[in-house]
Amino acid sequence: MAFKQIKIYFQGSFQCRLATNTDPPDVSRSDPYGDLRLPASTGWTFDYDEPRFDRRIRTASPVALRSALVDDFVPTTVTGIDAQPEALFGVELPFQSIPVDPLIGLPVSLGPDVMFDEAGGGGATFEKLPNCNLSFGTLLTATPTTTPHLTGVSDTGAGTEYRLKKPAAIAVALAAGAVVPTRVKVLSEEGPIPLLPKYLQTYSGFFGAKASTEPVPVSLNFSPAGSSGVLASILLDWTWTLGLTFSRFDGDTLTGRLEGDLLGVHATF
Repeated sequence: MAFKQIKIYFQGSFQCRLATNTDPPDVSRSDPYGDLRLPASTGWTFDYDEPRFDRRIRTASPVALRSALVDDFVPTTVTGIDAQPEALFGVELPFQSIPVDPLIGLPVSLGPDVMFDEAGGGGATFEKLPNCNLSFGTLLTATPTTTPHLTGVSDTGAGTEYRLKKPAAIAVALAAGAVVPTRVKVLSEEGPIPLLPKYLQTYSGFFGAKASTEPVPVSLNFSPAGSSGVLASILLDWTWTLGLTFSRFDGDTLTGRLEGDLLGVHATF
């Protein structure tokens, strides 16, 4: 079948182990008290003497994954494909779901060295994502022709959900002995809002935010083994753009949610 447009969706979890203001972005500081090592952190994310922060965005195989997750860590995969058939006798046809395709279910990576670059993007929530190079299993790669760039944040309302769910998740982890003492101290430090510890206030605000990239052109490359399903219809004169959205970032566990899509348009339309 000939298609006019194709949209490939993917979603799942991401981990980004990064320092936060007012710590420099390239440091990895253990805790805000200097209990585990000096100097003490001045930001709001801490490594608790784990492997050093590296700012890389991981969509699978998280490093030193912590307990007390609000959202389970689910590796990012292709979750769906919609396609719009070529117009028939001048009649615009609707998008239709493609229920079976070799791409569906494949693991998705943003690249081994992709990271959030605050300085390059113009400040927090406007980060660029250098070294972004998507792969969909071994079948397909999508390489941005310019660096993806976040456009700021909007509120999703999920901060309320965090304030409700996080204390219960912490209680379960404490009961299992799965929280190191300094992290217990951080998570229980009193703040100005009664019954809500200081750092949970900060974390709930970021959990309730989402940030998306501007659509960026990408070049596709797929292996001969991938030349089936919807990819079999991609020959000449297609243009592709990538969009990414990051949300539900928990500054305690350093994990969040990633959603994205690749949109292909046949250039003759």
